[in-house]
Amino acid sequence: MLKIAVCDDDNAICSITEKNIIDYGKTNNVKIDVEIFNRGEELLEFIESEHSFDLIFLDIELGTTTGIKVGTKIREEFDDHVSKIVFVTSKNGYENELFNIQPLNFLRKPIEFSKLQKCLDLVIKLLDIENIYFEYKKDYDIVKVKIKDILYFEIVKRKTKIVTTSGEDFFTEIMTSVKNRIPKNFVQSHGSFLVNFNKIISLNKDFITLTDNTEIPVSQRNLKNIRTMLLNSEMEKNDVTL
Repeated sequence: MLKIAVCDDDNAICSITEKNIIDYGKTNNVKIDVEIFNRGEELLEFIESEHSFDLIFLDIELGTTTGIKVGTKIREEFDDHVSKIVFVTSKNGYENELFNIQPLNFLRKPIEFSKLQKCLDLVIKLLDIENIYFEYKKDYDIVKVKIKDILYFEIVKRKTKIVTTSGEDFFTEIMTSVKNRIPKNFVQSHGSFLVNFNKIISLNKDFITLTDNTEIPVSQRNLKNIRTMLLNSEMEKNDVTL
């Protein structure tokens, strides 16, 4: 089931968005649960009481707070880098302020159904990728890790280190073999590293920074490829933006 939150202080916008999401679910045979919030504080309280969402439609211009503050708290205080956030606004000019919140998209009010549909298609595609498991042998055991939880792989003294959101482990397998068994959203930043593209929050000429603030070296040979992937990712988002 796809769990979606709509947070907007305009009841009419909430009602239309909820109806369009439900219609999308019926048309595409996707089970969807939608929760409506008119205040950012209500959404934060709901999440804080151990609820989570796959996707949050978040109005930037909320009455008692801002979507920027709400999104920042979700990412930083709640340490939630998994939920997809789509900012909804009637104005331009917020893009730079929202970079660190890692929004999936920006949609202009009133939200066109075609753009809402593309946004939901993209989320389902991403969730399909994230629910895949990576398996590796550890002594006589088979260990399964969700792809979405993997930050990166690193070759260390003839072993492969796997680093996830919950810790790290080592197993014996060459990097080429690992690369052949993981989705295409993993990129080789350096000869010794395979990085989960979805965990990248920034890139410069020397390092990739991941969601946990780990810095991974990037070679000049791989820099261009990763920049191209980031550009293509932004273009895919822009297909459903504003």
